[in-house]
Amino acid sequence: MEQEDYIAEATFHANISYLIQAQTKKQALEQVAYELDQTNILLNEITLENELGDSHVFTVQEVEKMDWYDVNHTECCNQFRVFGRMQLLITLRKQSDTMKDVEQSTYHLSQSLVYGKPVLTISEGYKHIFLTVSQHKMEWKTKLQEAEKAKETETILLSKLA
Repeated sequence: MEQEDYIAEATFHANISYLIQAQTKKQALEQVAYELDQTNILLNEITLENELGDSHVFTVQEVEKMDWYDVNHTECCNQFRVFGRMQLLITLRKQSDTMKDVEQSTYHLSQSLVYGKPVLTISEGYKHIFLTVSQHKMEWKTKLQEAEKAKETETILLSKLA
């Protein structure tokens, strides 16, 4: 008997930073906002690990949010560290019998051996963009949760009508 595939959706939130060369803080912020916004980031997959160390590849469906908000000078050769937030809509395709176990797991990015912090890599041909991740979390969006929220909303609306 063939097993049915199940797609689980999740939202991945990350606080990120990026090193960029510029003349001023304002120029650094403008440049990174132009180069890395939610419409021009090409990110197809992201690999996350569960608490047991098992890796799973999630498909990035959409970059929902990209917001750059602060800049610090690094005191080195006109380099600035720009800080921002990103939010991704990610999916995982699994067989339905293992999905419950997968959705009960907590996933995280693995730490870089060089930085000691997770690094998210965006590849554009030969150019690689390395985003240092200071904090991140993932929230599952299961169909069961969505159905419960819809029932709660319906109950509230019906109670207001009564």
